[in-house]
Amino acid sequence: MEDIHKNYGLAKSKADKLKEWVCEEFEEASKYNEFLKLVLKDQDFFDYSSIKTEDLPKISFITSMFNSEEYFEGFMEDITKQTIFKDKCELVLVNCASKQDEDKLIKPWLERYPDNIKYIKLDKDPGIYAAWNLAIKESSGEFISNANMDDRKSPEFAEKLAKYLYAHKDIDCVYTENFMTREPNETFVDNSSNGQIYPAEEFSKEAMLRGNPPHCMPMWRKTLHEVNGWFDENYRSASDWDFWLRCAFAGSSYKKLYEPLGLYYFNPNGMSTNLENNHWKYEEEKGIFKKYMELYKRKI
Repeated sequence: MEDIHKNYGLAKSKADKLKEWVCEEFEEASKYNEFLKLVLKDQDFFDYSSIKTEDLPKISFITSMFNSEEYFEGFMEDITKQTIFKDKCELVLVNCASKQDEDKLIKPWLERYPDNIKYIKLDKDPGIYAAWNLAIKESSGEFISNANMDDRKSPEFAEKLAKYLYAHKDIDCVYTENFMTREPNETFVDNSSNGQIYPAEEFSKEAMLRGNPPHCMPMWRKTLHEVNGWFDENYRSASDWDFWLRCAFAGSSYKKLYEPLGLYYFNPNGMSTNLENNHWKYEEEKGIFKKYMELYKRKI
């Protein structure tokens, strides 16, 4: 201590250099990336910071809206908090002849984000997949992601999935793991999931036949629809599964990212989760499975 007191200037200079070295060597993002490499091991590691946000194409979120007042404000807060929303995202909202007053609720958001939100109101409810098809046709983004009114996303959801797609030209659709909750209107940051993950397998045709790994929050290239068509509007709840199977059997490539970036609300009143719908939902899914299982058998 006496030496430091006598040579304070020299000691302080050495301390400042040590501080600078520690900050660089143990920088939080760098250490986190090293941690991910160790944890993921054989899984592909991707450094998101290697892609500049300004290089990304536009991302279009598509949303079907019907009697959604309960979730509306939380949904809008969630989407607009995406790290790249203002610069790189648009939200295409299709009001499917809702019986509630979403017109009034959307107005301040349209005023706040006039360049980022497109609002379409229909006179009749065409069903969720017809609404998605319309939204995609009206969208201007190269990448598409469905945004469900009752689910929530990490603020980094759009940025990370878009950067991965941008950097991997051979991948057509990317999806992640998602936390799951049974409580409505929670947020990705503050929720009661307790780390519970909704299961999503690594992509394979076999995995696609067992279930729907992309599930509720994938991001895909808009060009998939030019090659493989649109969501089949004859299905009520499983047309997305049918579409992903159709693309997979046509040679499209998928990638699962091993990081939870969404919060899936297991809504007891949802189209696909309401137990009262099981009688027709089972028949719908059985028909889809049978169709693609026959294709699978021909190719093995």
